[in-house]
Amino acid sequence: MSDPEQDFFDRRQNFRIDMEQETVDLLWRDEEGQSHKVTSVCADFSKGGLRIEHDFCIPEDSQVNFKFQADHPESRSITAQVIRCFELPSGCFSIALKII
Repeated sequence: MSDPEQDFFDRRQNFRIDMEQETVDLLWRDEEGQSHKVTSVCADFSKGGLRIEHDFCIPEDSQVNFKFQADHPESRSITAQVIRCFELPSGCFSIALKII
């Protein structure tokens, strides 16, 4: 059996930037169309996407808009898709998003 966290790092094709626990605002709609807005911790960021850690799962294939420094007037929203979500030993979820 493979380690999902190790598999995640092995699949990354772009250079990762350690975000040092930078927060990121996320906005998405669930299967019922209900809107969700949360602030989460960004573990790392790259040209192709980002990985966040959050206390609940965001389902794979969900389209998510995210924004760093949301209070800054020049901050822009970026659209991504959840490609992986798995629970860490700490009980938090590691969520990988691919920029689309």
